[in-house]
Amino acid sequence: MTTRIALLLLALAHALPLAAQTDTRKFDHLRTGFPLTGVHAVTPCESCHIGGRMAGTPKQCDACHRPGTRIAETVMPPRHIPTVEPCENCHRSSVTWAGARFSHVNVAPGTCVSCHNGSTASGLPSGHLATSASCDSCHRTTTWTQTSFDHSSVVAGTCATCHNGRQATGTPRGHMVTTRSCDACHSTRSWDARSYTHLSPAYQPHNASVSCYACHRTRTETIPWRFPAYQPDCAACHAGDFRAGEHKKVDSPQILYTASELRNCSGACHEYTDATFTVIRERRNGPEHRSRDGGF
Repeated sequence: MTTRIALLLLALAHALPLAAQTDTRKFDHLRTGFPLTGVHAVTPCESCHIGGRMAGTPKQCDACHRPGTRIAETVMPPRHIPTVEPCENCHRSSVTWAGARFSHVNVAPGTCVSCHNGSTASGLPSGHLATSASCDSCHRTTTWTQTSFDHSSVVAGTCATCHNGRQATGTPRGHMVTTRSCDACHSTRSWDARSYTHLSPAYQPHNASVSCYACHRTRTETIPWRFPAYQPDCAACHAGDFRAGEHKKVDSPQILYTASELRNCSGACHEYTDATFTVIRERRNGPEHRSRDGGF
């Protein structure tokens, strides 16, 4: 009889852990108010329930993830921003600590530097524009890289006081050599938005596809006439594009116009009946070529 009881007790001892394990797997942890998500879903129960204690297990992050706590799992690193805020205010994922997002809703405008001073939180990098303005004058709380400086108080023509290549972006290498202010061509919204007004009264507006460097080949603001004998007319730049065979003056005997006669490309030209040039056979009142056409 004693042997039979001993065997029953031994079998029961082996069965109890299995039964307990089966009950644990069936247990709905959501009922505790602490859903097992992310890393918590694969963490062994005993890592949190030390000594099998269920009651009193903390549900707040900092109760486990701060030095000196009951469990003291992964804790704040030494370089973490000093804070008394709950972990979940910034760390939204239960899978990784990375990707923390701090809510700046309650931060008063203009007080960024109270945290972003280089010690409490990241501050101005070494190559930053020297300024006493608050961070939120240019930056947003979502990212440092997207900036939008308000130029409304900047006096026109003083761009170079900041945009000198040291404090802020200046003229790039091989830019047009000029003494004019940045805002003569560029807008405060973008460097690429250019709207230059030519000072020379001889300049005719050209097609938008014609680049500045098509004429300013040496990247200097003032350029010489390519064919100075024809200045200030179109031919002073375009005499090399003139094709005599396409500009008939008399059909028979064939007489052609010269570049000098049609130096103003947008002027009129007529075809005459003979070499006396008295009777016009075909009248072309022009303009035959327009500067905005972009071609001949």
